[in-house]
Amino acid sequence: MKVISTILFTTYCLGFNFNAISQNIGAIKIKGNNIYLDSLIDKNIAKNNINKTISGYRIQLFSGNERINANIIKTRFLKLFPEQTAYLSYQQPYFKIRVGDFRSRLEAKLFYNKIKDEFSESIIIQDKINFPKL
Repeated sequence: MKVISTILFTTYCLGFNFNAISQNIGAIKIKGNNIYLDSLIDKNIAKNNINKTISGYRIQLFSGNERINANIIKTRFLKLFPEQTAYLSYQQPYFKIRVGDFRSRLEAKLFYNKIKDEFSESIIIQDKINFPKL
C-alpha cells in the first residue's frame, strides 16, 4: 500500500511539474466566456461593498461593566496614539475597548510592544477588522 501511495504521489508531482514548465512565463491568457468572468468580478465587488470587514487582529485594552472607565481608557489611548483607531463595543454585560486594524498577528504584536507598559492589561485578540486604507 505504501509503495502504491509513493508511486501515485510521484506521478502527480511529475505531472504537475511538466504542466508548470509548459506555461508561458509572464503571460496570462484567459480562455472562456468573458461575460461570465465579468459577472464573477461584479459579484465580488458587491460582496466587498456589503461586508467591509476581514479577519484580522486588534488589541483589547479594557473589558468591564463600567462605561465611564471604558471611555476614560479610550480617551487616554487616543491622546497617546492619535494615528490609531479605537473602538468601543458592548457585549452584554461588558464594555470593551479594542484598538487597531492589524492584518497579521505579527503586526499586532509590534504595536502591542509599544503600548504594553502604558496598558498592562491589554491582550491581542482575533477580530473582524476594517479594510486597510490604500
